[in-house]
Amino acid sequence: MCIRDRIRRMSVTEIETADTYDEDGAPITGGLMDGRLGTLEPRQRCKTCGNTAQNCPGHFGHIELAVPVVHVGFTKIVYELLTVTCRDCGRLLLAEDKIENYRVRMKEYARVLNEVPTAFFETVKKEAKRTAECPHCGRAQYAIEHVKPTTYHEALEGGGSVTLEAAAIRSRLERIPDEDLRLLRYDPVSARPEWMVLQVLPSRPCMLGPR
Repeated sequence: MCIRDRIRRMSVTEIETADTYDEDGAPITGGLMDGRLGTLEPRQRCKTCGNTAQNCPGHFGHIELAVPVVHVGFTKIVYELLTVTCRDCGRLLLAEDKIENYRVRMKEYARVLNEVPTAFFETVKKEAKRTAECPHCGRAQYAIEHVKPTTYHEALEGGGSVTLEAAAIRSRLERIPDEDLRLLRYDPVSARPEWMVLQVLPSRPCMLGPR
């Protein structure tokens, strides 16, 4: 299950407004102090678990982002993945025979050393970055520039550049096959790269106070 779905699953409600209390001092439904998130009042009971403030653990809500956002903590990783995989089909930018050779070597390292050296993965990435045309679909690859904190520009064939929106970046990352990710030292079961582009944020329990 992806991070987005996990956040929605653990959430007790969607937070739709930054407001906390109405004019009468009551928590606003869908706000940051929604009664389903917990309670701060000693005699008040949580609308989710029914406990008072003393026993209520607090419950997370979630915020649906209007547009996807690249997580600022993973911008370098996102940039690296964009430069070593095809902009169209998502495959690692290495010929199939080379990919198979690297897979065999990786398995041998794991068997003999019980781990795969970091230098091995760096070699894979370095070779993939030099590829100007995808060996799998034939699509030309263009240079990508990372402008901090979370902006990416891709060169155009006729000159100039275009800004890659987070939604487009997420779409590209979704197309990278699991087997190719493993050659780049990523575990697709626990860390798919598109999860680095956020669509949903968790909202802290009411008992911890508003943001």
